[in-house]
Parts: sequence; structure tokens; C-alpha cells
Amino acid sequence: MTDIVRGSVAPGFEAVRSAFEDLFSSGAETGASVAAHVGGALVVDLWGGWADTARTRPWEPGTLSTVFSAGKPVAAMAVLRRIADGRIDLDAPIATYWKAFPHPSATVRHALSHQAGLPAARSAATAPLPPAGGDPHPGSAAFPLPNISEILDSSRFAAAIAATPLEWEPGTAFGEHALTYGTILGEILLGATGETVGEVVRTFGLDVHFGLSTADGARCAEVEHATPDWPERQLSGHGELWSRALGPVELLATDVVNGPLWRTGELPAVNCHATARGLAAFYEALPRLLPAPLLTEALGPQAVGVDRLLEEDATWTLGWRRDGSWFGMGGIGGSSAGHDESLGYSLAYVTRRLGDHGRGDTMYDTLEAILRG
Repeated sequence: MTDIVRGSVAPGFEAVRSAFEDLFSSGAETGASVAAHVGGALVVDLWGGWADTARTRPWEPGTLSTVFSAGKPVAAMAVLRRIADGRIDLDAPIATYWKAFPHPSATVRHALSHQAGLPAARSAATAPLPPAGGDPHPGSAAFPLPNISEILDSSRFAAAIAATPLEWEPGTAFGEHALTYGTILGEILLGATGETVGEVVRTFGLDVHFGLSTADGARCAEVEHATPDWPERQLSGHGELWSRALGPVELLATDVVNGPLWRTGELPAVNCHATARGLAAFYEALPRLLPAPLLTEALGPQAVGVDRLLEEDATWTLGWRRDGSWFGMGGIGGSSAGHDESLGYSLAYVTRRLGDHGRGDTMYDTLEAILRG
């Protein structure tokens, strides 16, 4: 099945192609792309498999797929660009720009670094505010989670977030804002400039998108689950906050993720659509997108310790998760992108087969083994 993989690698990077081919021959992958830059040069540009579940449409160089949280740094960059041009103040209260936001101590910096205290949202449509001393948690019977239509409607989901009590005082703790991150940033941006996240991202000139046009939708891959129970397994085996922040499970159904609301709307925490070329190029473009002082601040640690959602040690910057010299982001389902400052590479792996991160990890490990000699 090696002929199902197309594209090119630079001399010395043949092992990456072999590892990518193995993903298809083993059945671990059905449709994906991988791209990597080393020292500023594109050394890996591969794609393979099928873009649809019927296996009739081959994956092409321009095939887009939803990458879930791997797009969070792109959404963050939309706000960082407006910080760079002076239209947003990094340390201003969120409420300066989002007038309906009721938590005055939460700042733009807190929003970018997952410290805002709103990693999960309750339904604004059905849940009253709690009585004094009542249960503050959005997942309790008094605080039902938003339904699919509420989450996929930007203004309704923003209202749900604004109506949600804080999990912690902003700046005193942190936890990945799994679904709420991009909407909070989007409301800051909209209030400050009148732009949406997707509108600003389109000015980057990269094949990375929030809110697909009709033409871009036509080149979008259909996602499929690696196993029938994949959505349920994503919400099990973790803490209580995790299940509230990622739910409802129906959000991960293929008819939702392949549907028009997901593709054409903006839920910038999770509905980025990209090619591997586009995501890898995003990391190469960072010095072009931000002035050096702000880029240095943006990539520096902002929150370090135990992430309350992930329940593990984490370091968050102003949009990226950092691990030593590497910074980037993976998305539920297996897509991932990042840059390693020590080894000098940017890599993106984009898949339509929603499973684990073993496939992308193989790409990182193979590339790093080559670079380490």
C-alpha cells in the first residue's frame, strides 16, 4: 500500500516517509498529511489515503481536515496580532471589550493562558443562577451543559459562557479551556475591532481556517472514528471537570463534525480546518506575524503547575502548551503541530481518522531521531 502515499521528502529524511507509509500499511491511518520544516526549509511534504469514508476521494495536497485543539494557537494569534497593533491591551479586563462579561478580574492575558476560570460552560437557555450557597458547577442538575445547537451558535455559546460561575478566581489557577477558549477570545476580538477570529486568520495568508467558504468546504475531508466507541472514551477515565468541559459527547459525532454548522461556523477552540502544510507554515511564520518582543513574551511561560482540567503538570504560554524547547498543541483525535527551538523544526500532522496521538508521535520521533543523528 506504499503507493497510497504521495509527496516528497528531502534527502536524509526518507525515514519519515517510511514511517508515514507504515501507518497506512498497518491500518492505523486512512487519510492524513504531514509536513515539516527544518532550518526554514520544507523537508517533508507528504499526504496519503482517502479524504472520504467511502474511499472514493484521494487525499490531495490541499485537503483540509478539522484539527480540533491544534488550532487553538492560531486563534490566539488572531488576538495577539491586535495586541501588536495596539487595538487590544494584554492586561486589560476582558470586560473592557466584551461588555456582557461579568467577571471584572479576568484579563486578556488570563484568557490567552487558560487562567480565566471558565473551562466549562452551563446552558444559558435553561439554567438559572444558583441560590446563595448553591452548587456552582455547570455540570450539576441545576446547571445543564449547553446542547449542540447552543455550542455551534457563536452568540448563544458566548452568552452561556458569560452566565457561568467561575471555577476559580482568574489568575489563581489554570486549566485548559477546552471548548470555551476560542469563544472568549472571539468576543474580546469582536468587541475591540468588530472582527471575528476567522476574519483575522484569513489575513495570515496560510491554509488554516475558522469558518469555511463553500469552495474550501468542497476540499474538506470527512472525519471518521477509529473505533465505534471513540467519542465515549474521550469523556471517560478523566476527572469531573474534564467531562463537563468536553461534553456533550454528541459534539464528537461524525454527523456534527462533518456537518455545515461545524465547518462554516466559528468555534475557535476546536473547529480549525487546516492542511499539514498550512499548520507547519504557521509555526514558520511566527516571526512575521508578531514583533520580536511580543513573540518572546507570547512564547514564555505564563501558567506553570498542575492543570485542573488535564490533571497533570503543564506549562501554558499565551496560546501554546510548552514542553522544554517544544511548543505547540495537539487536538483530540490525533492532529498536532508545533515547533522545537533546540532542534530547529516545525511539524504538523493532520488526520481525519479520530483516534489517539500515536501516529503523530511517530512522525515527531522519527524526525527527531534524524536530527539528533
